[in-house]
Amino acid sequence: MIKISFFLVLLIFSLYSKELVVIGDKNFPRSSLSRSEIRAIFLDKKRFIEKEKILVMNYKVNHPLRLCFEKNILEKTERSLERYWRKAYYQGKRPPKIVSSINMLFLYFDSVHPAIGYSDFNNTINQDVVILYRVECII
Repeated sequence: MIKISFFLVLLIFSLYSKELVVIGDKNFPRSSLSRSEIRAIFLDKKRFIEKEKILVMNYKVNHPLRLCFEKNILEKTERSLERYWRKAYYQGKRPPKIVSSINMLFLYFDSVHPAIGYSDFNNTINQDVVILYRVECII
């Protein structure tokens, strides 16, 4: 009985485990970024890379990938991010552009350079993107 329960817990755990990747368009000027650089870019503290303005894209609130990204990369809760953007607004900072789907993210990547976003690793297979950072998520 204990073995079956343990097996079921492992199975459920593996079903909800995903690898989140921070990705850039195929012409992104760097091949990798640190977690602190990504945090600075997504919090509008760093707007340029190699003297080019970066288009930063995020998913809608409560999207599973966004929740993972906020917890593991930004290390902020939804509430603390709301407070952050309210204060940052008066300093001229703006939150990332919201995309509604992975397809929309890839469409922007085809037309705007440099652009950065994030996805589940499985969605990036066969896509012409640069993987800048990886993190394991439990969704």
